[in-house]
Amino acid sequence: MTVMLPEQAFLHHRPRVVQILEVVDEAPHVRSLGFKDKLSASAKPGQFAMVWAPGVDETPMSLLPSGNDDIVTITVKERGEGTRALLRKKRDELIGIRGPYGRGFGYEGEKSVLMIGGGTGAVPLLLLLRSLAPKGVECSFILGANTSRELLFSTEIQRLCIQTGGFFRVTTDDGSAGTRGLATDEAARLLPARSFDCVYTCGPEAMMKKAIDLAEHAHVPAQAGLERIFKCGSGICGSCCIGPYLVCKDGPVFSSEVLKGLPEFGKSTRDPSGRPVSIATP
Repeated sequence: MTVMLPEQAFLHHRPRVVQILEVVDEAPHVRSLGFKDKLSASAKPGQFAMVWAPGVDETPMSLLPSGNDDIVTITVKERGEGTRALLRKKRDELIGIRGPYGRGFGYEGEKSVLMIGGGTGAVPLLLLLRSLAPKGVECSFILGANTSRELLFSTEIQRLCIQTGGFFRVTTDDGSAGTRGLATDEAARLLPARSFDCVYTCGPEAMMKKAIDLAEHAHVPAQAGLERIFKCGSGICGSCCIGPYLVCKDGPVFSSEVLKGLPEFGKSTRDPSGRPVSIATP
């Protein structure tokens, strides 16, 4: 039996400095930064890294390994000082990485799945889609955004869904692409009419709460990737707590069975001071 030494087990906690190899504009105020890092390249769908903009702050970011030569992408949306600093980064500049952290999406042999993504929540779902497509899983995807300009990775998502025999649907709040409305509006129409083994969702929490409720009503198990304020990323500071759980360590992906027992889910989050803040519903 191979025993992992403590030195090996905690390598992912050690910050690594990586060089940005590629910068891609994805949408207004959204950019992808590509870099090479062996540990990050081992990330499972739904796992994240703590990304450091030198001299500014660390920010939790979903990891999107390319599967090629340890190249990994993070997709940054402007949300605060740390993300603004990352958005200013250029090719060949340096950033810091810790991780991967957390529990990702679980796959238990499902044959037909539905993914519901909104905004940058498309990133971990895309990695899940990439991993399930070669397994012969029929993957369908509902991708939502405010406008057509904010849709992320729609070309690859559509290609992979078609490849698996699934369908791809787009919704936008303003009707500039696909169906006008919310991703969960489309899910409400499709879930009763189709048979799925699991629903996976990631995006704004109010959207995920509705998706989980719809899956529950359709008697389909579901998993959601939550987002909270992470200061340490490794279960030490407690700033990301929800009920008895730490999102960075016990999640960020939770099953619908767990989530339905958490009154905070979809209703409130916490600000940097730890104070509860109501989540706006669409």
